[in-house]
Amino acid sequence: MRNLFKIAYLLLLFSNLVAKTQAQQEVKSAKKIESLLRKTHLGAVNACIKLVIRDTLADRDFGGFSAVIVSSDGTILTAAHSVQPTYRYRVEFPDGKKGVAIALGKIAIDAENKQFDLAMLKMEGNDSWPFVTMGDNRNLILGEGCLAISYPGSFFQTKPNLRFGRLTSLDAGDGFMESTCKMEPGDSGGALFDLQGKLIGIRDKVQINEDENFDIPVNLFRQYWSALQKPVNYHQLPISEPLLPVMASKRFTVAPPAHFSPLGHEFLNQVTTLHSTKDNIQQQIMSTAINVEQNGQQRAFWVSKSSMLGEQPWIMHNGVKIQLSVLGRDFENDLVLLSAADNMSNFQGIKIAKATYKPLSQDDLGKFLYSPIDPKDCKTGIISTIEIQLPLLFSRAQLGSLVLEEAGKMMVKDLARGYPADQVLKIGDQIIAVNGKKVQNEDGYDQEMNRLMIGDHLTLGIIRNNQTSNIDIDFTDRPTRDITRNYKGKRSLRSDGFEKVFVQDAAIRSDECGGPVFDSNGNFMGINIARHSRTATIILPVDVIKKSITKMMGSAKS
Repeated sequence: MRNLFKIAYLLLLFSNLVAKTQAQQEVKSAKKIESLLRKTHLGAVNACIKLVIRDTLADRDFGGFSAVIVSSDGTILTAAHSVQPTYRYRVEFPDGKKGVAIALGKIAIDAENKQFDLAMLKMEGNDSWPFVTMGDNRNLILGEGCLAISYPGSFFQTKPNLRFGRLTSLDAGDGFMESTCKMEPGDSGGALFDLQGKLIGIRDKVQINEDENFDIPVNLFRQYWSALQKPVNYHQLPISEPLLPVMASKRFTVAPPAHFSPLGHEFLNQVTTLHSTKDNIQQQIMSTAINVEQNGQQRAFWVSKSSMLGEQPWIMHNGVKIQLSVLGRDFENDLVLLSAADNMSNFQGIKIAKATYKPLSQDDLGKFLYSPIDPKDCKTGIISTIEIQLPLLFSRAQLGSLVLEEAGKMMVKDLARGYPADQVLKIGDQIIAVNGKKVQNEDGYDQEMNRLMIGDHLTLGIIRNNQTSNIDIDFTDRPTRDITRNYKGKRSLRSDGFEKVFVQDAAIRSDECGGPVFDSNGNFMGINIARHSRTATIILPVDVIKKSITKMMGSAKS
């Protein structure tokens, strides 16, 4: 009997080796990758959940993180640094359903030259839960395509974001695997899948480089499965279980994103570098060239990101400097419309009247998007979300003062240390005007202050010791040492406060915003309007842009 077992074991190992040599496939077609991503997403997303930490005494939520269900009875895997054994967490599913999970075991220690960060939870109730199948890290190969599904903390959305990447290290030296699937706070504990829809890792940590993202191999959970089922916070590494051999499955390697950039396509010429001067500093951003028919003739215009445009804008065309003028600005969508004195009828742009837009669906997630930077440089990403609303949060200017109405006067009652108000205001000051507008009650004060964003200038009229004076404040982005915010692309100063946008995972720098975005068929999809976070660039869709252009042109005529 023992000999039969040995023979079966050897046959399994041999068949596994043969399968590995036969099952590797390099995918070079963007359409094929889109198909694999779509199938993986639709098959896995319902098991990808958000866990919410609830402060029952204060009756409020104060944090959330990502996780994934791996069995029909509700076993959940996540990262340990977000979990405490025996604590209960609210579970939010992508379809809006909610439940409760209780934390079981947690292993958050350094041992055996590895950093362990494993945690397990269990759904309460006897329902049959959506779940994903775990893969086996021993089958993985470098260069494999992978898809991350998780809930980034900078979005506060009910549905997860998608990110596409490649495995760049199967063992980063400390027990983690590494990929180019971007990650940010809130993603911790989320799922990383291969292109067959198998769970291969749990999202954990990052480095400053946007392509350095580290995941916990799913096999570590297998090795400590029995220990994790007990509600224990382990301070020493528990006994592990042997990993059984498994049959190898088909592997899909993919080329780096640059391979899929459609160099040579005509639409790459419809991006233009826009130069201007802001605060006596020369700067540049991208702009989208459009053609509009006026009086039977095509005329060229340029659309870009309003908050980044300075004075005296200009472009280069055929080696000639062309001065542009601002026709209109759309504060709501952070767009600006520009034109040249010459109609520039020979300038080829997007025929905006013919541009159409179909609202995104779940079937569109994972499709490739192309963002030309110049005719020889194009960045590639995937559609990460359908259209969402992105309320004003990170971009709002923070004065750092408590101002209350008292006997018909707006009085400074408190100051927050480290904020601009702490440097220029004093408790007891009376505020009489905000940017030249008189304020006499809280509604009027709040209305004016809520307009301000990072990068704006504020002039406060105050009375101090019976003396009237003006105080000037420039709102700048507050410096941070947080590596999740110190990425190369840098968050745009205006990164939110949009009624309708969608998200891609391409690493568009903040000074590369304003340019057009196309799908793999060359269809104009929108404009990169802001770098929102380490993982996300947000796009204004075509229908929003067309309405904005019409509005700005109408204002210019009047």
